[in-house]
Amino acid sequence: MTPLEHAQQSEGGKNRVKNQSKADQEFLALLAASRRPLVHDVPVTPEWLLNELDNLAKMRKWIYLGIVGGDVKTIRHGQPEEKIFRRLKEVGGAIGLIGITAFLSGPPEKRKASLQVFYRPLKKGTSVIEKLDKAKRELLSVVLQSLEDQAAQ
Repeated sequence: MTPLEHAQQSEGGKNRVKNQSKADQEFLALLAASRRPLVHDVPVTPEWLLNELDNLAKMRKWIYLGIVGGDVKTIRHGQPEEKIFRRLKEVGGAIGLIGITAFLSGPPEKRKASLQVFYRPLKKGTSVIEKLDKAKRELLSVVLQSLEDQAAQ
């Protein structure tokens, strides 16, 4: 990259940051870090999972937030603890966390929304990333269909 291209790219990044809230900046940093395959499994307990979900829930508003099980099915946050614990046993434990949120941009009269899918692996290896990508596609399909159905009403 030439010095001019690098300077332009750097300036573009600085301008994007000016238009983002501190919470959005922190979330985007978390999002970028969460996409990397792990070298070691995260030591997970059901209580730890619920605590992590609660922390994510406080971070921003979610269209969907949950746990991805070993069978690639999701367990939605906000259900009773005993139901989540039972489902975790049924699905073979957790392989990751997943969520869908919206980012709003532009002035109120021209506001645009974009959906962002977050996932965080809890098990090592690239096969977990592939499973989380599959869960992401399935979940996003359900959410988009639901939004289309609501818009049609």
